[in-house]
Amino acid sequence: EGIPGYPCYRTVEETFADAQALIVAYPELAQWVDVGDSWEKTAPGGLPGYDMVVLKLTNSAVPGTPTGSDPPHGKPRLLVTSAIHAREYTTTELMLRFAEQLLAEYGTGADATWLIDEHEIHLLLYTNPDGRKHAETGESWRKNTNENYCGPTSPDRGADLNRNFEFQWACCGGSSGYPCDITYRGPAAASEPETQAVEAYARAIFPDQRAPDLGAAAPADATGVYFDIHSYSELVMWPWGFTSSPAGNGTALQTLGRRLAWFNNYTPQQSIGLYPTDGTTVDFAYGDLGVAGFIFELGTDFFQDCGSFEATILPDNLESLRYAAKIARTPYL
Repeated sequence: EGIPGYPCYRTVEETFADAQALIVAYPELAQWVDVGDSWEKTAPGGLPGYDMVVLKLTNSAVPGTPTGSDPPHGKPRLLVTSAIHAREYTTTELMLRFAEQLLAEYGTGADATWLIDEHEIHLLLYTNPDGRKHAETGESWRKNTNENYCGPTSPDRGADLNRNFEFQWACCGGSSGYPCDITYRGPAAASEPETQAVEAYARAIFPDQRAPDLGAAAPADATGVYFDIHSYSELVMWPWGFTSSPAGNGTALQTLGRRLAWFNNYTPQQSIGLYPTDGTTVDFAYGDLGVAGFIFELGTDFFQDCGSFEATILPDNLESLRYAAKIARTPYL
């Protein structure tokens, strides 16, 4: 039935049920990977919470062509996280429809068949499932639901998961140290179980390809693409968010960002151009691992109307996502 008033967006439970149905329908092409637990699931005596689950698309019967040679790293990989900010309705629905489209076209569409045979596409459909359940009621919920911050029943409780990542956490005025603020970064880097799940999974599927110095660049043939899908503002953004200085691979990131924005007609810019941020997903992916990381800000509203989603946001961004999967082997090239 969808979210009340927004039938084009599936609820958490409907999303999980439909994703599991894809795995039953395409057992060689789709897997359900449990990568951790939401805060509510880790908190004893409270709400049941949720598993943090990745929908992984790849043909398990096809070995594919590994990336790199020293050592080889397996098939090229695209990792996408969505709904890290709970109220951003469009994000998860776009991801699930991306998966449904690729699987439906497998065996008849050349692009979809090649992408699933020769790549791995990892979709973390809900990075903040606890918060999304609150947002499904129409509440403008952003953070997770950690009751240790700002009072156990406060509507302002929780940590902003997209300020809680280890890389450059609390470095540069791009987050808040006050627990009731919407950009509260948590009491320590990666304090939240949702953040821990994303970091661990990214490190498990991507090689570390970048030296720790802030100005260091990943090699031109570095592999892997990471997307964090948000709404709203019609933007395509790349690191850094905490400084106006370009990243080591800044020219290649800008070039690729402009190419991705060609499909959806969004504005491409370095992340700090929206506002300063620190402890974020894409800065972690690039800064920690050298992976080409991008933020998409979909549409024009947190609670986007279904007409706009179906008519423009969905078709335009499906094309951009498909392109991202195609270039995952060596995105900087």
